[in-house]
Amino acid sequence: MKAEAAASKNAYKNLFGGKKPSCAAMAGEWIKDDAGDAQLLTSREVSARDVPISAEDAGGAVMTNLKGETVPTPRHCEVSGYIAPQVAFELRMPDPQAWNGRFMLVACAGFCGSVSSSGCNPGLSRGYAVVTTNGGHAGSPGFEATWAQGDNAARHDFAYRANHVATLLSKEIVNSYYGKPADYSYVAGCSKGGNSAVRYASRYPADFDGILASAPVLDYQRRLSTSFSWQAQAIEKNGKAVLSPADLTVLHGYILNQCDRLDGRADGVLNDPDACKPDFAAMACKPSKASQKCFSNVQINALRKLYALPSDSRGRVIYSAAQTPGSELNATPWLTEMPGVPGTPLVEHGANQWLRYMAYSRQSDGYNKSALNFTFDHDPADMEAMAKVYNSTATDLRRFEKLGGKLLITHGTADEGIGLAATVDYYKQLVTASGGLATTQSFARLFQVPGMAHCSGGAGYDRFDALSALESWVERGTPPKEIVARRSSPHAANEAIPLYPYPLVPKYRGTGDPADPASYRAVTSASWR
Repeated sequence: MKAEAAASKNAYKNLFGGKKPSCAAMAGEWIKDDAGDAQLLTSREVSARDVPISAEDAGGAVMTNLKGETVPTPRHCEVSGYIAPQVAFELRMPDPQAWNGRFMLVACAGFCGSVSSSGCNPGLSRGYAVVTTNGGHAGSPGFEATWAQGDNAARHDFAYRANHVATLLSKEIVNSYYGKPADYSYVAGCSKGGNSAVRYASRYPADFDGILASAPVLDYQRRLSTSFSWQAQAIEKNGKAVLSPADLTVLHGYILNQCDRLDGRADGVLNDPDACKPDFAAMACKPSKASQKCFSNVQINALRKLYALPSDSRGRVIYSAAQTPGSELNATPWLTEMPGVPGTPLVEHGANQWLRYMAYSRQSDGYNKSALNFTFDHDPADMEAMAKVYNSTATDLRRFEKLGGKLLITHGTADEGIGLAATVDYYKQLVTASGGLATTQSFARLFQVPGMAHCSGGAGYDRFDALSALESWVERGTPPKEIVARRSSPHAANEAIPLYPYPLVPKYRGTGDPADPASYRAVTSASWR
């Protein structure tokens, strides 16, 4: 890895013969470099315009305050190209007078597979030069991994290389185009993008000054294989999912009934889901009340397993997160078969694709594996070699800290895709490895976001500006002590709540306007005690 870092310092130098190119002149440029030969296929000037920011765009760039907004983007130079073998990228650079002097990589999510160029727009609207990639391969959206069949290089590109080489090249293009390097560099991403972002702190600590990660799938191998398989086996009986979307709605109602007031207010949101210990026995159907909204014994057993940590036959925990209480309304189609749509729950489909094409160093070992025949006593150990390739669980971030880097992680308390507990577990390990909470918070902070689903959405407070908080921390040395988040739902558009650095979470004081952040106080999360 040291040799790799040393080579990176000299990658893609002296582009365009050392001259400052116009936007149009970059098209067709062929670049030969040890980091990966590249070609700039197209380059064009794009006029200033107003663009809509989708939830996916906002979540991927971790600027959810822009979700659903239409924002102005400046006139900019749009450059597209590829780096051998299959790393496609798009770089957008504002006109010099509109550039804020910063660079950003927006890391792709899911299994990647295409260049989601609209994900550049949130950063571009703020004056950033922004790049994004396809993760090193062409593939369909969602959990589709056939692109990895027999292609080990593509798997490594997906895991870490694609974003890194695109960053190296893009920084040099930025340097040439503006005649100077960016003053500050940031990486942002959610889910797999969050995994990639956090990976930089350990593998490429000098690449970015600030890392912004939301709902990062840090233990990528175990979430996609072990945890998905655990959930699939919990909810499937005789070839059918035992839970329906309607069942999840009923379940959510029970859990809110039991836990919603633990944070001082009944608002349909759990600020600290670890404090909630669902009583499933109270949800079981009683013989005398056949028409009640309740759950059969088969369903109760499924729920007990869903909300328990994946473990082997000896009770040893294999993955640090179960289904999160309060996330039920967001769990379709992860845990149910959608009416009128053929196929299996998303956790089963995702595990099947992952096990067959991605999980094993010798790919043929996964050809007969599936979510439903996964064995928790033996299979996780057989996948450790590739876990080292995909995972972002390293806690030795001393180099990143020494270089002055800052890591800001956000994670929704109603995330149905990546359990909050997995990120909390990582952060606690980071605290131990770094010498305590105070030392860790000097360079890395985690914020739980009440009621936010995976990356954005949900019934909670998913509109907040984490990027400005990170900029202040990186550029002015002001660590974020509080980030105000607002609710997206139309009926509660003016509600706001403070987000605190973990292990602190917000609790309603019991008096004052519950829509006012001043009506909350910081308390210690149940997961820290």
